[in-house]
Amino acid sequence: MSDQKLVQDLMTSAVHRVKPEMKVYEAIELLTRYMISGAPIVDQGDKIMSVLSEGDLLRLAATEGLDATIAHCLLQLTPTKKLITLEKHQSFADAYKLFLKHSLHRIIVVDGNGRLNGIVTRADILRIFVEARHGKKLPDRKV
Repeated sequence: MSDQKLVQDLMTSAVHRVKPEMKVYEAIELLTRYMISGAPIVDQGDKIMSVLSEGDLLRLAATEGLDATIAHCLLQLTPTKKLITLEKHQSFADAYKLFLKHSLHRIIVVDGNGRLNGIVTRADILRIFVEARHGKKLPDRKV
């Protein structure tokens, strides 16, 4: 079935990014504007620094304030070395197992240098099941 699919077949390449110089309220605006529940934090070279979720933003707004920069808050977020990531040549099965094992909402797809290539969400995984069931590809999500 879907085991032959690769991460590159289900990932979204056009990813909304959070920059360290953004303020907490700007990151909140980004997530609410695009109706997403989280986004990667990247440096100027698109290297992953962490991932920011709605839950993180709720906590940061309460503890650091809306005007705090994301850079100021980085120590309170998941460090890069603990992030679970995928590479685009990995299989659908690899991605699915990680979602199940770690109860994740999203997994960042990186290249060999830790630069952002895309994102895979739970919705992307579920979409593969629907497509396999109906035997056809669904229209792409709007980003």
